[in-house]
Amino acid sequence: MNGKSLSLLKLLSATDIGAVRFFRLLDKFGDVESILKAPKKELILVDGIGPVIAESICNSSKSIEAEQEFETALNNDIKIVFYNDSDYPNPLRNLIDKPLILYIKGSILKEDFDSISIVGTRKISNYGKTVTSEFASYFAKKGITVVSGLARGVDTHAHVAALENKSRTIAVLGNGLLINYPPENKKLQEKISQEGAIISEFPLSKKPDRMSFPRRNRIIAGFSRLTLITEAGLGSGAIITARFCAEYGKDVFAVPGSIYSNASKGANELIQNGAFAALNPNDITDHFEWIPKDKTAKTADKLPPLNKLESKILSLIENDGDGMPLDLIAQKLNISIPEIASAILKLEINKFIKTAPGQIYIRAY
Repeated sequence: MNGKSLSLLKLLSATDIGAVRFFRLLDKFGDVESILKAPKKELILVDGIGPVIAESICNSSKSIEAEQEFETALNNDIKIVFYNDSDYPNPLRNLIDKPLILYIKGSILKEDFDSISIVGTRKISNYGKTVTSEFASYFAKKGITVVSGLARGVDTHAHVAALENKSRTIAVLGNGLLINYPPENKKLQEKISQEGAIISEFPLSKKPDRMSFPRRNRIIAGFSRLTLITEAGLGSGAIITARFCAEYGKDVFAVPGSIYSNASKGANELIQNGAFAALNPNDITDHFEWIPKDKTAKTADKLPPLNKLESKILSLIENDGDGMPLDLIAQKLNISIPEIASAILKLEINKFIKTAPGQIYIRAY
């Protein structure tokens, strides 16, 4: 820890010092040390720096919390990286609202910059679980880093699929790295730090709140080459991530879902408003040269033909966003379970459908 790093951490610990206010202060006073020494009456003269923020800057200059933060980070194998450090992630450097500080546990490699973020609803359906795992696994097998936010639902399934396929994954948190949120993802958070990285712009012990997640989402959008929304309702934070992608000039893909499912209304609306529809992973792969292409792509004419019963079963499953159990399929078609089971097995072998948790059958893409 050097004096300049300590001064910068002190300043960034002040209330509401984002990139815009920080660079205005820097333009006015020349360097961080001069900002910390400036009297309150001069700080207030800077556009966007009112009495509350000015008072916070004055207090932070006298605080010992920055030294303690550095020591805590060191004791927990956490690296603190500033916006002007050589190892600051390149994809974030030119963002107007870039994080000025990042806490990193694990490693960020150059190959991680060619990454795909996969995000979506916390209230994930069986359809969402299947689609998220399939897309994340597909790209993980190609060695592409999967970025997400470690939230419940889509984020969790994206990270898990990447790890299960021995690929790197990066989790961007809406809280400090010493906080486990959601608590049930504690082991997953640790595993990600070993196989990739967990990162945050928030102080180590900062708990998540309503405002921290949108800030987290802009980092996800900025870090990745493109973003995929696999399932999202109208109020999902993934929609905020998509908006940031639009601001940054990055492509957004969304997996369409049932028009009757609330969990898919956000993703469907994104497609309606200009996002690319991703019916299968190749819809994404075909857009970008940096994604390795499949040597042999599965085409419709290579699929085996379906008999009348198989077509009816497939139609039922396709029209239900959450999938269907075997007994319900048999009931709706008024056919015996053994006869249905035989047709289901053939559909599954030929990859028309997949089994979701709870022995629910869902369309495979």
